[in-house]
Amino acid sequence: MKKITFFVMLCSLFFSCETEITDFKTQNLSTAYVVYGEITNLNGPYNVRINRTSSYSPYDITAFQGEAIKGADVKIIDDAGVTAQLTETRSGFYQTSPLFKGIVGKKYQLKIKTNDGVEIESTTETLTTPTPLNDFSYKFINAERVEDMHFDVTAAIKDSKETEDYYYIRRQDFIQFLTTCPEPPPPPTPVPICYSKCWRAPLNTQPIIINDFLVNGKNLPISLGSVDAKDFPEWIIQLDVFSVSKETYNYWKRQEDQRVIGGGLFDKIPAQIIGNLKCTNRANQEVLGLFQVGGVVKQRLSVDRLGALNAENLQKVQTYANFNNIRYKDLVLWDCKNAGFVDYNIGYTIPSLF
Repeated sequence: MKKITFFVMLCSLFFSCETEITDFKTQNLSTAYVVYGEITNLNGPYNVRINRTSSYSPYDITAFQGEAIKGADVKIIDDAGVTAQLTETRSGFYQTSPLFKGIVGKKYQLKIKTNDGVEIESTTETLTTPTPLNDFSYKFINAERVEDMHFDVTAAIKDSKETEDYYYIRRQDFIQFLTTCPEPPPPPTPVPICYSKCWRAPLNTQPIIINDFLVNGKNLPISLGSVDAKDFPEWIIQLDVFSVSKETYNYWKRQEDQRVIGGGLFDKIPAQIIGNLKCTNRANQEVLGLFQVGGVVKQRLSVDRLGALNAENLQKVQTYANFNNIRYKDLVLWDCKNAGFVDYNIGYTIPSLF
C-alpha cells in the first residue's frame, strides 16, 4: 500500500492544473524617460523622440510605445554655443529645421526641459568623419532548384589605420512586387491606368556593429547574407554606415548582447542599458536611450535578379513564382498601392537616398 501511495504522489509531480488568468493588472514601477535622437553630416531635418515608460497591456498596442512627452523645450547645441531649436511636429516627436546640418569635427549636445521642469542632457559628442564602403556587390549562385538559387551580397569598409574606429550600420531592403491588372472594361469605356509595380520595405530593427580591434587599417567585412532568386522584380539594399564613438558602439553592443541571450551558462545577465543621457536636476530620475552623433555614408546596391537569369533559369523562376502565387496573381487591382495585404507596402517609389 505504501508503494502505491508513493507512486501516486510521484506521478502527481508530472501533472499540473492550468488556470486562465483574466483579471491581471500591471503596475508601472519605472518612471524613466526614454529619448532617442541623432545628428549626422547630412542635411536635416533631424528628429528627437521623447517618451516615458508605461505599463504593459496585452489589450492596448499603444502601450508598447510609451507615453509621449509633449510640450518640451528641445535644443541641440554645438561647442561654439550655436543652438538649433527643435519644433514638436507631433506628440513627443521633435524636429530641427531642414537647413540645419551637422559639421564634421564639431561637438554636439542635446538638451531637453520638459513642461514639468525635468532637465535632461546628453554628453558632448564629436561628429566623426564618415568612412565610405570599399566594396558593395553581389554574385549570383546558380542551382538546380529555384529554392537554392540566390545572390551572395558582400560589403566592406576600408578602415583607417591612424585611428581606433567604431561603426554602427543600418540596413533597409526595398523589394519590388507585382500585382495583376483586372480585365479592361468593354469599349467605349476608357481603360483606367493600371499601376501594377509597387515597393515594399520590410522592417529591420537589428543593426550591424563593427570595430577595428586587431584588424586596424584593413578591410572590415560586413555580413549581409543573401538575396533569394525566387522572383525577378528589383531588390535594392541600402546601408547607412555611421562612424560613431566608442561609447555609442558599446551602447549598441550591449543591446545586441542581450538580444541574443540563449539561456546558456555563460550568457550575460540582462540589465538596464544606460546611454549618454542623464537628468541634471533630479538625482533619482532615470533616463534611457541615446543621442547618437556621427558621420554617415548612405549607399544603395540594386540586385539585378532578372539580368542574372539565363533562359532556362528564367523559365524555372516564372514557373515557381506562378505556382507559389508570389505575384498575387489571384488578387487583381488597378492600383498596387491599395494592396493592403502586402506587408510594408510603400507604394510606387522608394524614398530618396538623401
